[in-house]
Amino acid sequence: MTPLLIAAAMQAAMPAPGDLRTFADWTMGCDNQRMCSAVALVPEAQGGEDYLMLVLRRDAAATALARLTLPIPETVAKATKLSLSVDGKVLAQVVAPGKGGGLALPFQGALAAALMEGRQVTLTDARGRPVAQASLAGLAASVLAIDEAQRRVGTRTALRRAGSAPASQVPTPPPLPVVHQPPVTGKPPRTISAKDAVKLIGRDAAVCPYANGPVAPKAYRLDATHSLVTIDHPCGNGAYNLYTSVFVMSEKGKPVPAVLDAPSGFGETPGHQVVTGGWDGRTRRLTSYVRGRGIGDCGSMQAFAWDGARFRLVEQSSMGECRGAREYITTWRARVVVE
Repeated sequence: MTPLLIAAAMQAAMPAPGDLRTFADWTMGCDNQRMCSAVALVPEAQGGEDYLMLVLRRDAAATALARLTLPIPETVAKATKLSLSVDGKVLAQVVAPGKGGGLALPFQGALAAALMEGRQVTLTDARGRPVAQASLAGLAASVLAIDEAQRRVGTRTALRRAGSAPASQVPTPPPLPVVHQPPVTGKPPRTISAKDAVKLIGRDAAVCPYANGPVAPKAYRLDATHSLVTIDHPCGNGAYNLYTSVFVMSEKGKPVPAVLDAPSGFGETPGHQVVTGGWDGRTRRLTSYVRGRGIGDCGSMQAFAWDGARFRLVEQSSMGECRGAREYITTWRARVVVE
């Protein structure tokens, strides 16, 4: 294969995570298998206290049902009876599972219609006192966007703009991309000295009056012939985002910057850096978690798997709005097969 064809094949194989779209007080997005989610946001002029962080999910399969996740505040005791109402009209009765656990309700029929046409949903206790509430502005538009992304519009499966077309008209979701991961061995990893690590990341990232510790490279075995070296930056970090440079070493030779097949971190972050992440030995994933602000209600989370030559994106979830939502929306998935 010529270099031009190789470059074209690599470009075609590059992951393309789904985009997020915001409609008033809801935001939605889908992954590469057309699995979609919509998340309630705190209205701009309202505080996040006692806000009902609703999440709507639906898989892309023709017969998949939409489900609404109903979080119950931790302050509500187990077995407490609660009412779910829209604009003052009670639509469902639920029982709190306790310990902050949530409930999943089928998003269909009268409940779905009322939520999509209403203005506010409220969770109340047996005395009628509000426990939590959420704005419904933008939910209907988010549901329509999900129907469009899953190509349900005009079929009996659509929640908005349903038609007479059978469920068989909904296309089968595409298969997940497959990442082949070489097995790990018991051989200890190659590593480098702290002095060499400083040279790799540069003194501006390694030495400063406010350094959060000395440079201390960490090494992990990737496969029989490659090791991973991660170097946390003592300097140049943000208040809640910490940078880590990532290098790969073969059995001989010097460390080289790791190659990731998708951007990690911020737009200006070098390709061989992750943010507030590192190597997860249990899952054998290189992780990155960028927070848009300290409380973590916006940002992106990523996981990469080693395929013997580079790190491949196998999971990404994002939240583009800094409006109280802690539930990130999955925008990319891949299947990992250990050879």
